[in-house]
Amino acid sequence: MRHTTLRDRRGQRRLLGLLIGSAFAQMAAAPARADSGVGTDTSTGNLLMPGAGLRVPALDPDGMGDGGVKRNPTGLLNAQPALVAEPAEGEGWRWRGQVEGGGLKVDGNAGAAKFREYKDFGSGLVLGGLRLEGESADGRHYLDLSAASLGRDDGFAALTAGRYNGWRLKLFYNETPHVFTSGYRRLWDGIGSDRLTLSRLPAGPTAPATAASTDIAIGEDALAAPLRTLSLLRQKGGMRLDLPLDESLKLFASFSSEKREGARPFGMVMGGGGGTGGLETAEPIDYDTHEVHAGLQWNNERTSANVLLSASLFRNNLDTLTVENPLFVAPVNGIASFPRAVFDLPPDNDFYNLKGEVAHAIPEFANTRLTGVVSLSSSRQDDALIPMTQYAGATVNGVAGGAWDTLASLQRDSAERRIDSRLYDFGVSMQPLAELELKGKLRRYETIDKSPQYWACNPLTGQWGRLINDGSGAVFAIPNATAGQNPAGTPATAYNTLLCDLEAIKALELVPSAGNVNIGAPQYGLKQDNASLSGDWRLGRSRNLNLMLERETVQRENRERKRTWEDRLKAGWVDRAMAGGTLRASAEFARRRGSTYNADPYEAFYSSSLGPLPSVNGINVASWIHTSDLMRKFDLADRDTATLNLRFNRALSDTMDVSVAALARTQRYPGSSYGRGGTQQLHSLNGDWNWQPTPVTWVSATVGLQRSQMSQAGLQTNACVLGSTYYFYSDGSISTTATPTPAQLAAGITVVGNSGVVTGANFEELCGSASDFSPLYPNSRRWTVEQDDHTRSAGLGLRQEFGRWRFEAHYGYVSGRTSTAYTYNAAALGLVTSGAPTEAQLAALALIGSGLPDLRYRQHAVDLNLVVTHTPKVYSRWLLRHEITRIADWHYDGVAENPTPSNNQQTYLDTGPQSYRATMFGVMLGVMF
Repeated sequence: MRHTTLRDRRGQRRLLGLLIGSAFAQMAAAPARADSGVGTDTSTGNLLMPGAGLRVPALDPDGMGDGGVKRNPTGLLNAQPALVAEPAEGEGWRWRGQVEGGGLKVDGNAGAAKFREYKDFGSGLVLGGLRLEGESADGRHYLDLSAASLGRDDGFAALTAGRYNGWRLKLFYNETPHVFTSGYRRLWDGIGSDRLTLSRLPAGPTAPATAASTDIAIGEDALAAPLRTLSLLRQKGGMRLDLPLDESLKLFASFSSEKREGARPFGMVMGGGGGTGGLETAEPIDYDTHEVHAGLQWNNERTSANVLLSASLFRNNLDTLTVENPLFVAPVNGIASFPRAVFDLPPDNDFYNLKGEVAHAIPEFANTRLTGVVSLSSSRQDDALIPMTQYAGATVNGVAGGAWDTLASLQRDSAERRIDSRLYDFGVSMQPLAELELKGKLRRYETIDKSPQYWACNPLTGQWGRLINDGSGAVFAIPNATAGQNPAGTPATAYNTLLCDLEAIKALELVPSAGNVNIGAPQYGLKQDNASLSGDWRLGRSRNLNLMLERETVQRENRERKRTWEDRLKAGWVDRAMAGGTLRASAEFARRRGSTYNADPYEAFYSSSLGPLPSVNGINVASWIHTSDLMRKFDLADRDTATLNLRFNRALSDTMDVSVAALARTQRYPGSSYGRGGTQQLHSLNGDWNWQPTPVTWVSATVGLQRSQMSQAGLQTNACVLGSTYYFYSDGSISTTATPTPAQLAAGITVVGNSGVVTGANFEELCGSASDFSPLYPNSRRWTVEQDDHTRSAGLGLRQEFGRWRFEAHYGYVSGRTSTAYTYNAAALGLVTSGAPTEAQLAALALIGSGLPDLRYRQHAVDLNLVVTHTPKVYSRWLLRHEITRIADWHYDGVAENPTPSNNQQTYLDTGPQSYRATMFGVMLGVMF
């Protein structure tokens, strides 16, 4: 089978785009392609033609009807409406339209990923835009067609036809590129397909090759590889029909389809544990998503109701990805070499939903209105599983015959995943007084996991655990071999003979070899209840006060907390007569608490559940303690939130207004010693200024400031060996020896305490919680990180007409800076030792605090458009876009020069985001008809 290359697909796609554009131009419907949203798109467009409209249209000198600038109900200036050309008279239909085409020229670093991320500004010819509007002679039917950039990666087309106050049909098609990186070093051929073959390096190198020699070879090959772009193209299209059946009943139906095709960076490791080495391969993307929606809408004077049936079907046209492996891996598990790795790609899945909505008004009873929503959904996925390794003859822990390269080694052949959800939402609103409106709401959302339990046990051998990284690593639970722990003569295969009978294995009362082997997958369920009461009180003609009280209760299965509850109080104030402007202010306070926090509720899904706790000296029991009991997950931890929102807008004159918006949010986690903690803050300030001195002049400016701060804490584990006593020194270091070394004594380091003897009876309490003298979680090995984000933005816009000339200019500026500060005790972590520090140790010390550089992003963008009217029907459009972007990301420092910075085969193939300077110039010739 021949794999279609990305170049082939690109040519085919461009031809497809041109054909579709030609079909639309002849008033024919295009085939539906691609959609990731619900139903059909509400708007189409791209950066060249935002909003699907031809840029810089002529303004209507009559404005909104009686001249002069106008304001909307909030007091802000309205944009001047565009001049609508009168349609040409025709036989049966009257038409008006506009078409333009020309060319683009791009200079500078046009290949940079950020410049190309969601647009196609490549040099060449372009259909700038097409617009056609028609209306039947009797004024009953209409048609609207728009298209632009067909044949390019960001082209679009839309057709709407129908009858006024009657049926309507909408068809659309658009494309959006997404460039992930333009600095990828390709070691493989076949990027974008389901099989990557090494271009120059050998697959699965064996002796006399070594890890060191392979590391050098991979680095040299990476440096010789040219830089490539990894991207995808998103194509989508669809249709929607709205069909009134009578005055009170309407049918609607839509179909949409989305196609995503390309490749993106994808991580790969080989070997045991966390893996040996690591590479950024390329994951192929060949996805289809199809969505169907159909429903009925019914209404009369008091009641309205909707019924909607939806289905979303995701299909991955590539089931697995096979990658030739350039890393050296020593023979293991009876497998001599590992020339290939196989990845199971995202599975096909289906989503179904049935929703009913109803609203009923009872005006004679305090103007009451009742609403209700019932929604039933089901998500299903039954992807065929793949074996843990593709290599025959694997022998795990000396046991042959596991057939690990076949599905017979798995508990079942497919995923059999199904999660159903239900939503019930009921509300009531009433107006007992002319100045007072009250609302109440009850909502329940729940998910039910109907998937059968999966256990990681080979039914052929009875072995518990799994092969990892295509068999180059293994994680299995067997009876503990420490002398005296299990009965003498207990074989390593004692679990195997019971062939995955979990209860029978537990009845053996054998202590397993480790406590952290994953043997099962937990199932999660959720039930969320919300109850709220709100009121809006009108205080005179220009002031409103509103209050809202809500309680949210969440019950969870197999989570650290079985139940949480959060109370929210929100107050809002609207004053339309303050200092000649309008003030909107709101304050919200929320408090989340919950039931007893169990930091490790997953014991049943670890190998520690297979038998009793260990009790014999010499066993490291750290794997029986999966996390500190002081660790808190941010979505379950106690949390206090305060939010303040302010917005003020004022008319400075009849032609000028200004508005200011501010947000302050603070979140505290009072019970979190580890995990997300401290105070999280988000502050923002935005200002807008608009001036419309004449109907054909518009000037605007914006400025924005935002700062966010986040902190979290963690703890690097030490050890917890039965029979050991741990001694803690004044510099934070830890030892099982009570006497400091001569170098420590010379440095003045002393013993400040000890843990006492770790035993089978006390290790869970002694090692399970962080403390100054915990063997596993000593506070001296605590680390913290604080992240501080600053963002500044500004914009300036100008619009002016000069007779036959229409000019529009926009300038945008964005600057972002992220500072990261770490704290840690380098001596406690073993990064420095007593005596004269080495160069590497000095570097570790220098990173404490603000030792890491800031991440920086800064962009200037100028967009100019000039339209020159040559005749009433012919015009030219001159475009200029200039972007300057500077990106500084220390994560990628040195990668371009040295992709293999250490000697463990760890290879970085993406050189990171690139700074760039690029200019796009275009000339379009347009004709109106």
